[in-house]
Order: sequence, then structure tokens, then C-alpha cells
Amino acid sequence: MRYCKQICHRCGAEADSLRASWFNVHMLCQDCRAEESAHPLYEHARRTEFAKTQTGNYRFEGIGLPEDLQRKYFTR
Repeated sequence: MRYCKQICHRCGAEADSLRASWFNVHMLCQDCRAEESAHPLYEHARRTEFAKTQTGNYRFEGIGLPEDLQRKYFTR
């Protein structure tokens, strides 16, 4: 079986594995995931996602990427 590296949606780095963001639908490398978990809105995003799934909304796209993270990764 062939192994393919994956690309982080935030920083563009190659990664062996990716995990989903709690803020939006991005797939993140370990570094971006760690940075996200240190953000002040992280727990709010997790609680909101949990509440939505409890009501049957399994397609919830998150609370949105906070503005400070948007500026860091998506302004050039």
C-alpha cells in the first residue's frame, strides 16, 4: 500500500496525520492543532460542537475561525 503525506489546511505543512479543527472544517497538523487548543475560544468551540451534535446536527461547520488566527494564516 502506498503512503501519502497530507497537507495542513492552515499552515500548508506536510504531515503524517491530520485532525479536525473545532473552529471550522479545516484539517490540521499537530502544530496547528496545539496552537488552536491554546486559543481562548477553544473550549467555547468544543462545547458548541457538542451541543449541536446532541441535537442531531452532524454537519455543523464550527463557530468560525477566530479573527486573530485568520490574520496569522490567511493574510498575505
